[in-house]
Amino acid sequence: MTYRHQILRNLKFGTLSTFVAAEKEKNALRIDAGLTPYTIWSPAFGGLHHLVLEAHFDSMAAFESEHVAGKSLQGMAEINARQLECVIEGTAMDQLQRVTLSPDC
Repeated sequence: MTYRHQILRNLKFGTLSTFVAAEKEKNALRIDAGLTPYTIWSPAFGGLHHLVLEAHFDSMAAFESEHVAGKSLQGMAEINARQLECVIEGTAMDQLQRVTLSPDC
């Protein structure tokens, strides 16, 4: 099975480049630590400031392990704080989806 983690954010006007630059910093930290980087994209419908960060994991355990490891990376908390300053309050949402099913389910 595959699991997709999506981080959904609505950004304040004029903060897109700041948020994306910070996500690139986080991805560099993840890659250096052997963790999965997140893809950055925007939905076709909605505003320019609707942003999705997405990564795929082989299992729920793999996601949980990487999530804990990512939190402990030097500088990650500071980058997260900078990103949160770009987010419209009350709009942050995450979701974890199982995207493949075996025929036995």
